[in-house]
Amino acid sequence: MKTLWKSLFILALGAFAFSSCEDVPEPYPTPGQGNGGTETPTEPIGDGTLANPFNCIAANQYIENNLAEGETSTEAIYIKGKVVSIKENFTTQYGNAAFYISEDGKNKNTFYVYRALYLGNVKYTSGDVLEAGDEVIVCGKVTNYNGTYETVQNGAYVYSINGKTADGEPTTPGEPTGEGTQASPYNVAAALNIIKALDASAQTEPMYVKGKISSIKSVETAQYGNANYYISDDGTNSNELYIFQSFYLGNVKFTSADQIKVGDEVVIYGPFVNYMGNTPETAGKGASYIYSLNGKTADNGGSEDPTPGEATGDGTLESPFNSVAANNYASSLAAGEISSEDVYIKGKIVSIKENFTAQYGNAAFYISDDGTSANQFYVFRTLYLNNEKYTEGDVLSVGDDVVICGKVTNYMGNTPETAQNESYLYSWTKNGGSGDIPGGGEVSENSITITASSLGLANATEVGTQTLSDGTTLTFVGGGNNNVPKYYTAGNNIRMYPKNSLTIKASKKITSVIFNFDTYQGTICNASGDISADPGSVTVKESVGTISDIDATETTITNTSGTSGAPSQMRITSITINYAD
Repeated sequence: MKTLWKSLFILALGAFAFSSCEDVPEPYPTPGQGNGGTETPTEPIGDGTLANPFNCIAANQYIENNLAEGETSTEAIYIKGKVVSIKENFTTQYGNAAFYISEDGKNKNTFYVYRALYLGNVKYTSGDVLEAGDEVIVCGKVTNYNGTYETVQNGAYVYSINGKTADGEPTTPGEPTGEGTQASPYNVAAALNIIKALDASAQTEPMYVKGKISSIKSVETAQYGNANYYISDDGTNSNELYIFQSFYLGNVKFTSADQIKVGDEVVIYGPFVNYMGNTPETAGKGASYIYSLNGKTADNGGSEDPTPGEATGDGTLESPFNSVAANNYASSLAAGEISSEDVYIKGKIVSIKENFTAQYGNAAFYISDDGTSANQFYVFRTLYLNNEKYTEGDVLSVGDDVVICGKVTNYMGNTPETAQNESYLYSWTKNGGSGDIPGGGEVSENSITITASSLGLANATEVGTQTLSDGTTLTFVGGGNNNVPKYYTAGNNIRMYPKNSLTIKASKKITSVIFNFDTYQGTICNASGDISADPGSVTVKESVGTISDIDATETTITNTSGTSGAPSQMRITSITINYAD
């Protein structure tokens, strides 16, 4: 009898112990499993895009399926959840935070956000800090760190907190926003306001409109290759805009009905009409197309464009830092520290604090990706072209495109910028100010330089013949290849495929032509060096191709590559033509 009572007493103690510890979390979350629990895990949700972020289950699953130990993702992903607990909150000393998130804010199925930067992908300096229960969307690269699934240190940032982004309150549904540009598309509400004001016979200029697909009417692939569907700001059937007879990514025909689906986020480019005076829609017969689909643009299958606020580039001449990456790199230095190596930084001038003068020979100004003040980088007292002091000549204007080369510093520990007189203007394309150089480019008596982006072409547009400001013509032809030379905004380059050619005609003798080539996924797109010129001698060294010994008013450059894919292409970002004295 004593034995029976003793056994029952032990069982009772065991039951009490289990019930008492039920809500005690494990000291460390188990990757992909949260903190144990016996409940069935939530199903993975999302595809990792801003439009459809991963939940924590999906984020852990993504790492488990794709990354070996020590491996880091090549692309940034979006992850949504509620803060469970905070290991290290934002401080002005480090500017980052480490915390756990889960689907519902409970300590199960958690994901570890490790040392992520603050809103806007910058270091935290002041303001509110995170609290348990806050709903966040985190954007960045992830890693399998010794079996722990987490974000990469300083390689991720908090995109939004409780619906607020770096720009403040979220857009109110139905509130018109945007400017109709590639950098700032209209939302559907703004587009509807503009289109409804049109006469029945009028149409808008081509513009960019962003929305989510709310329903699909048809996708025709047999003959016309276009699609009819509706978009709205929130993906519902409220306040819809009709996308009529519109093409796919890159302004090409649809080949499959499953290329788009309800819920996809799209940016549409093209003219719009108010059909019959009462139906806002795109102009028909393929006059519009999908510029981006869930953040991806046409780039031989759709490569992802940098998300606004996303760091790009590695600081080399072939892949300069954008302003976000430059800020991140300089911010990683200790207070007052100057980088040991020169880096290249590319951007558009936002505002000028001190322009070049003969007295000091340097300038101070701000640059960003799109010429707005968002994510701008401070170029402080930089020298002129050729790393020399300015003495005379043109000065900078707002809107000009520049590449800066030099050292950077984290001034006072809170101001990332170039180091005084230790950087210079590596290249400069005058796009702003007086506009006295039609077509863009920098021109002197004996040379002219143009960038692909300065030609003002829409994405995926055939280049054809372009006349430069000095009267020189550039004629691009297919040469027997079905793919003719076109301009693409992804990389801002002109793509010349095998057999494509470029003929340059000038009113005076050409001595040499210099091409700068773009890089795609680590490959320099220089046709693998297989380029011919008639007349002229060709030298290709990585991202620079030089045609010398021309000594004629006309020359034809041909892509003779026998390979395929990106290595077979000449992706031209700029062309410099040098003339005889």
